[in-house]
Amino acid sequence: MLDLLRGAVWGSRDTKYQILNIEAKLQRLRDPLYFVLSEHGEELCVFVLDHCRKPVGRSECDAYHFAMAATVRHRRNQGLAGILIDQIRPYCEARLGKPGLGFAYVESTTEFSLRLSDRVGHSIEADIALLLFTRFFPHEDARVGRIGREEIDGFRAALKDLYADHELVDVDASVNPDECFVYRRAGNVAAGVQAEVLRWSVESMPGFAGKLLLEGLPLVPGLKRVIDLRDLRILRFGNLLVPEGSEAEFFTVLSACLARHEARIGLIMLDERSPVLARLRRHGRFGLLSRGLNGSVKLCLDTVGMEPDLAARLANHPLHVSAADVF
Repeated sequence: MLDLLRGAVWGSRDTKYQILNIEAKLQRLRDPLYFVLSEHGEELCVFVLDHCRKPVGRSECDAYHFAMAATVRHRRNQGLAGILIDQIRPYCEARLGKPGLGFAYVESTTEFSLRLSDRVGHSIEADIALLLFTRFFPHEDARVGRIGREEIDGFRAALKDLYADHELVDVDASVNPDECFVYRRAGNVAAGVQAEVLRWSVESMPGFAGKLLLEGLPLVPGLKRVIDLRDLRILRFGNLLVPEGSEAEFFTVLSACLARHEARIGLIMLDERSPVLARLRRHGRFGLLSRGLNGSVKLCLDTVGMEPDLAARLANHPLHVSAADVF
């Protein structure tokens, strides 16, 4: 199974990459399940699910995150994933507590449907913006540091307040203090973020900026040391604490995180309907590469045994992208 995941090419028609640290990625799963389709002893297709809990309104929902799927290269486009998911659906539906949901982050150019239940359920989609924050020469800042133990409860409370109009806000479970950095103003937390290190080997990128990076970058002396697309370190920023009026401090935190992790690119994922996203776009300077390489994914949800009012909350409110959801 590991070999199948290591050799998988992820992404969309435009951007394709391999995950270099797949073992570390799997270790982040909360309660994983692995489904493998084999033939004559050869593993052909794998689905990786992550069992978790998600808050919707005042309810706690049982959930399965469809985190990864991969098919061996020489058997792609033969319907193997469909065969496997037909076995996964009844398994999940039978074990899913009510109310429950299945969800997946799906590249916008990829055709995919969960269809956990053909008899019960609401199909819901949300457009999730992928914003790149790039700095060729990021720098640390003395006002930015790792979160202190005495600051964690306040950090969680501030996140809940900031995203009170969002659903799926699971900060009680998703905040990892070892990955959180904050900006302190007069000894108080003014802004903060959680940063996960991703390592990708990029095979293709869209547009002129992508072509320039893939083909032109290796030809420029010294620049490959700045951005190595064959071992690209990306910080995935989650649990974004950016109160109104603290946007400048927030971007200082992002730059300091890049410097601390020796990365040049950060990734922000927010629902297109989120007021936080609108503020960041108004106030932020995301960097040279961001405009040409930003994209989006769809957060696809299928509910099981969920009352219409709860399903309506998922459909009509911005959805929070959890830092604990493997991406």
